[in-house]
Amino acid sequence: MERQIQGLHLLQRAKKLVVGDNQPHFAESKIPDVQDLDLTEIDPSSPFLWRQGQWQPYFKRLRDEAPVHFRADSAFGPYWSVTRYEDIVTVDKNFETFSAEPQIVIGEPPEGLDIEMFIAMDPPRHDKQRTAVQGVVAPQNLEEMEGLIRSRVREVLDDLPVGEPFDWVDRVSIELTSRMLATLLDFPYEDRRKLVQWTDLVATSASATGGANNTDEIYRGAAEMARSFSALWHDKAARLAAGEKPGYDVITLMQLSEDTKNLIHRPMEFLGNLVLLVVGGNDTTRNSMTGGVLALNQFPDQFDRLRADPELVPKLVHETLRWQTPLAYMRRVATRDTVLNGQFIRKGDKVVMWYASANRDERTFEDPDRFVIGRRNARHHLAFGIGTHRCMGSRLAELQLRILWEELLARFDDIEVLAEPERVQSNFVRGYSSMMVRVTPIGGPRPEPGRYRQQIRAQRLADKNTADSQDVDANPSAATSSDLTTARAHRAAAKTLELQVAHRRTVADDVVELTLTDPAGAPLQAWAPGAHVELHLEPGLSKSYSLCGDPAERSSWTIAVLREPNGRGGSEFVHAKLTEGTRVQVAGPRNHFEFVPSPRYLFVAGGIGITPMRAMIAAAEADGAEWNLVYCGRSQASMAYLGEFEADDRVTIWARDEHGERFDLDALLGEPRPDTLVYSCGPTAILDAVEEKCTPWPDGSLHLERFVAVTVDVPEGALDTFEVVCARSGVSVTVTNGTSIFDAVEQAGVSVIGSCMEGTCGTCEADVLEGTPDHRDSVLSRTERERGDTMMTCVSRSLSPKIVLDL
Repeated sequence: MERQIQGLHLLQRAKKLVVGDNQPHFAESKIPDVQDLDLTEIDPSSPFLWRQGQWQPYFKRLRDEAPVHFRADSAFGPYWSVTRYEDIVTVDKNFETFSAEPQIVIGEPPEGLDIEMFIAMDPPRHDKQRTAVQGVVAPQNLEEMEGLIRSRVREVLDDLPVGEPFDWVDRVSIELTSRMLATLLDFPYEDRRKLVQWTDLVATSASATGGANNTDEIYRGAAEMARSFSALWHDKAARLAAGEKPGYDVITLMQLSEDTKNLIHRPMEFLGNLVLLVVGGNDTTRNSMTGGVLALNQFPDQFDRLRADPELVPKLVHETLRWQTPLAYMRRVATRDTVLNGQFIRKGDKVVMWYASANRDERTFEDPDRFVIGRRNARHHLAFGIGTHRCMGSRLAELQLRILWEELLARFDDIEVLAEPERVQSNFVRGYSSMMVRVTPIGGPRPEPGRYRQQIRAQRLADKNTADSQDVDANPSAATSSDLTTARAHRAAAKTLELQVAHRRTVADDVVELTLTDPAGAPLQAWAPGAHVELHLEPGLSKSYSLCGDPAERSSWTIAVLREPNGRGGSEFVHAKLTEGTRVQVAGPRNHFEFVPSPRYLFVAGGIGITPMRAMIAAAEADGAEWNLVYCGRSQASMAYLGEFEADDRVTIWARDEHGERFDLDALLGEPRPDTLVYSCGPTAILDAVEEKCTPWPDGSLHLERFVAVTVDVPEGALDTFEVVCARSGVSVTVTNGTSIFDAVEQAGVSVIGSCMEGTCGTCEADVLEGTPDHRDSVLSRTERERGDTMMTCVSRSLSPKIVLDL
């Protein structure tokens, strides 16, 4: 393998002498303001776009004006840029039309180093090779590795110089990453830094990603890597042959798999897959470790929140991955002529999915350029991709980041960035080569802020003053905080649309399906599995229904409605009056039943509770996750969409008129599984039973959506009367027995938005700034209730004499 690469290197050098160097050469110059360019001149493939901080305005203009954009003459040839979240999801999930072969980078690697790797393969080859090494990041193995990861994080952090400037990238990010990679590969620990050096070389060639490394360095690094990995393979094989117990490292797993046991005899494919695993383990985690520290320095209010509540660390991890997006894009090639968002793409065209742009898409993420710990849909970031090629090591990356921040917060009161970090030259890796910081231990005196932090604070203050003055100039009545709150609420309310029932059909006894479209044909807002919309049917009558169509379909929303004669009248109205062609006011979508990434799911649906499950099951299938469904109903005739599931052996159908009253949940849920998330939706009896059986399961395993409010026992210490302070509006009200918080603050002139008024939809949620909520809703999880930082104002009350809300 080493000789093969050396031979290719000699051939390349000889060709260079004869015909010249065909590599692009990049000299950094100031990137022009995107507003000064014609659309055809915009080229986001520049390797200096990130370094010069121009990427956000460039991608914002493309998202707004040309979300599927063609650049005819870049240094990497012609290519399409896809910049909106929903369009990227469409491309990434459709490998039949948008192939990952033969490369995932925008350009072409140096001749001879276009090595094969399974991320640049399509099924079934991709699936076989990925499966061979998937076990190294299986949940059980991650659990076993957690202690080792934590011990190595502690070693690194305990060795940091307190109070003195040091390079965070070198001392923390690279060091921790190289230790983890050495563990996964069972690579000689003393040589672990070589793994990072090699991947930095092969991932940053000028022709592939606009990097600064010269071709000779890349070939020499690849040859050295080939020699080391080949020796490691043969050493492992000899130890296995001698009877040594197999380890759980990548090489051993390859040797034990039928699909990859002879991979050493396909040298460039062997090398490619190891490069993939090392690059993936290096760039994603390493640059997110640095990006998280930078983000918290740029948004100090979020650093304060994190210090005050370290339980926010898991949410910090997701927001870090969204905000940083360590790999900016993945490339695909169209396998046939196709149309994407109105643009005709020809067979053979390169299509670049800009994940970094998708993760800042205003259509999906509110105020996307802000770093917000606890952002509701941060988990839906595309930093790991989506679909068949979603990053295999995503859970490991999240685990490493979580442990790092848990240990940092246990030691340090502050991690101050001292200067703007140095960024790598690449259009692919959003990475850092250096970032100087200073750490302050818990209990130690904080030094005076350095120049960088002073600059950040000054800029934040200037931005705030500018925004405030613009609000007042545009609307003088917006000068008070109360009026600003009112304006914000009105903007949220303005999202209500008038839609038309384009199609109506019966999908089960007493169940109708409605397809809702914009009468003018405008695309509808993106949504994710678990989302619902609210139908305003007539004055005083609103009802929420789960979206149950395809989230990638932007031209329509689909809901299914069960007639409930004893309900509040919403379903009767839908069945009787919403015929094809009629119009209805629709608000949303909103999501309090978020679909969380997991290797395995168990879905339990009762009756109309199947509706949110349809999109979740499709998403699980697309992500390659294992899943099972238990679908219960009165009779098969009453069970909507039953035909979609009957032939699938992963699905258990339980019709009460055939099998009896109750499905055996003990057999289903009696043994907790740490790798499994349980999603359940349906009648109260089913949800109560599922919730009871899941009591022994790990925190966060169970996700419920209730259509009917749960009966809540009044807790000891409940107050009949308490004070509510609305922090943004400056209004204080006394809430008495028989009056809800929602009604009390609304009557006091504070604009609030509500829907069900039963604590089931989550529309009226408000952040709790001070005080102890008395939770009486059916939306929040047990963990969210215990945290006490949010509440549903329509039904919940206060256990403290005063509660302060962010209203």
